[in-house]
Amino acid sequence: RPVATQRAPQPTRPGPRPEPDAGNGLRLFSYLKLHWLTIAFSGTLLGGVAALVAWELLPSKYESYALLQVSSVPSNLANTGNREQARTDFATYMKTTAALIKYEFVLNAALRDIKDLPTIKEQKDPIKFLAENLQVSATDGSEVIKITLEGHNPADTQKIVNAVQKAFMDEVIQKEVAEKRNLLKKVEDAKIAMQRIVEDKAPKPNEKLNTAPFPEANALPMNPGEAPKPLPAVGPGEVVPLVGIAPAALDRVAVLNPAMVWADWSNARNQIQALPLQINSAKRHLALISAEVAALQKEPADLATIALVDKDPDVVAKAILVRSGRRDWNFAVGQAGGNENTPAAIEAKKVLEARESALEALKKEKIETYEGSRKVAAAKDLKAQWDAAKHRLDAMEEQLAAARVNLVRAEKLIAEMPPEKKLDPRTGTAMKEPYDSQVTDLTQTDNVYANLIRQYHLTKLELEAPARVRVLQAGSNPTQRDTKKQILGTVFAGLMGYVLIALGVVAYETIGKRVSSLADLKAVGPAPIVGVIPCQPGEAIGRDPSKRAAANEAIDKLRTYVAQTWLSRGATTVAVTSPLGDEGKAFTAFGLASSLAQSGYKTLLVDFDLREPSLHTYAGVPNQNGVCEVLRAELDARTAIQFLPSGLHLIPAGRWSDEARQAAVGGKLEALLTKLKEPYDCVILHGHALLTVADSIEIARRCEVVLVCARYRESKLPMIRKATDRVATMEIPYSGVVYIGATEHEALC
Repeated sequence: RPVATQRAPQPTRPGPRPEPDAGNGLRLFSYLKLHWLTIAFSGTLLGGVAALVAWELLPSKYESYALLQVSSVPSNLANTGNREQARTDFATYMKTTAALIKYEFVLNAALRDIKDLPTIKEQKDPIKFLAENLQVSATDGSEVIKITLEGHNPADTQKIVNAVQKAFMDEVIQKEVAEKRNLLKKVEDAKIAMQRIVEDKAPKPNEKLNTAPFPEANALPMNPGEAPKPLPAVGPGEVVPLVGIAPAALDRVAVLNPAMVWADWSNARNQIQALPLQINSAKRHLALISAEVAALQKEPADLATIALVDKDPDVVAKAILVRSGRRDWNFAVGQAGGNENTPAAIEAKKVLEARESALEALKKEKIETYEGSRKVAAAKDLKAQWDAAKHRLDAMEEQLAAARVNLVRAEKLIAEMPPEKKLDPRTGTAMKEPYDSQVTDLTQTDNVYANLIRQYHLTKLELEAPARVRVLQAGSNPTQRDTKKQILGTVFAGLMGYVLIALGVVAYETIGKRVSSLADLKAVGPAPIVGVIPCQPGEAIGRDPSKRAAANEAIDKLRTYVAQTWLSRGATTVAVTSPLGDEGKAFTAFGLASSLAQSGYKTLLVDFDLREPSLHTYAGVPNQNGVCEVLRAELDARTAIQFLPSGLHLIPAGRWSDEARQAAVGGKLEALLTKLKEPYDCVILHGHALLTVADSIEIARRCEVVLVCARYRESKLPMIRKATDRVATMEIPYSGVVYIGATEHEALC
């Protein structure tokens, strides 16, 4: 080649760095592709552990519930009080009952039976656990209270629900019964004491008093402490005997307080006048409901049911048989010339009629089945209305019978009142007589005694009446819930294992910013890519001939570019470096120098990587005398040159020392490089890493060409950018980047 006569002019400072191309948006996918095996393996491990943990921490819960029934109206055998008022207070009673179930004293009582359960032992505060997880609900308008608990242990869940239900019945309902029994005992004691006082204040036996108008009462003894006998059955129009009241007490009611008798008579008469109209109305209502039931029974099948029956598989099969029989009969008649009396036609006619009868019977049966289901559902509502109307009618008839009995009793008492008790015609009450303290005291005492007797019997009847709150159902068999949540949580945790590993890979690559493709390298800076070697240095000298051939071809392409672009313009010294160590600069320098030597250029390769020399290993020569000895003036430069069989001249690094480092600067280095360039067409200098050692800068700034090597998955993009920027600041005439480890497709550029 012609020898350059003058140094090429230095180019201006490079312009601003170009923006990365749009292909960099797929960089994340390239990261995932690079580490797919790591993501698959590590993600499987992490995802499996996460899925197992999620399955254990999110187990599907089991639900068990118990039911309590609260009567909307308290049952009361005495039929006292305002039943409508009881219904009005039902909502308040339901809320109070539901709140009491979760009160601490109920939960403490329940814990006495379930304290050894594993679910309870796991809780630091069992009371708080039950209060937060136990659900008590009641639907508006319903008499049912539902106690629900969700837990991971089905057996424990059912036992806890049963224990809470039992504790509520024992601590609340049974305590109410016990309190009523205590009240009954106190009322009984007060009644006995008051009876003695009345007997002491009552007139003596020698005084003539009216006897009781009811002989049955004289046959019923009422001694202190003795329980009253039950009321006998009473028919319509009969007199109800006052059980448990002494004859003297009946006489005093008429003598001392006739206003009560008149009030009873007035109430009974009003009820007798009003109740028959209400009874007739109730009977008409029952008759209307009965008529609706009869009409429902006679109601013909509707078109929808008939259409549904026609589509029934059994009916369709029968219809097919009928059509087949009709075809057989028509065929037999046609064979006989239209004569229907032939044996074959008669036999076919019988078969057809039998099949038609069977079809009609099946249709009737199906219609009755479908209609029966529909009518039963409609009849349930009518049955509920009929029961309510019948219950109301019976209650009014009972009230009418009782009113008639009370009217007869009041009339008998009025007829037997002492004549000296005058009544005020304006008020209907007894006229006032002169005040008598003894009579007044007896009257008040008798009233108190009568109230105590009434309270005693009402309390006893209330105790004998059915409880307002009763157990409707114990804890149900636990049913599994939230299975979908457990499965979804497990699947999500398993997928998150892969996601976390993938995010870790992306974060690692994003922070490290290692070279992953030729596109990454092109986006670093303005320095051109002058060489692309499609394999790693170890592969290029390995046993695979295809990779060796590809590497040699890429080196030759690099040599062609260097020779035609830079050497032809007068450049003679080429520095080969890299941002950091172990990035393929020795492989590139030796390969480029060998290719130049084989192509006819008289080439000298100098190993200026004095600290970690490696060119002698590629050349297969010892590293005894080299650059370090020349710098220390121990050896002449021409004496240190070793001649290789390929025609390449090599000066190894030699034995490094601090004196050699100090001499590799300034005039000594300039003089050495000038001396080395004299007889050669091209001098390749293999230097240290550009960003780690100052010697590399000294060598690079004295060369016309600087090649920065970048290795796949070893070089970092920020370091490459710093190296190319540093080369640009030194205003070196020519520079470029060599990419080592590219793919075969990238090497085609």
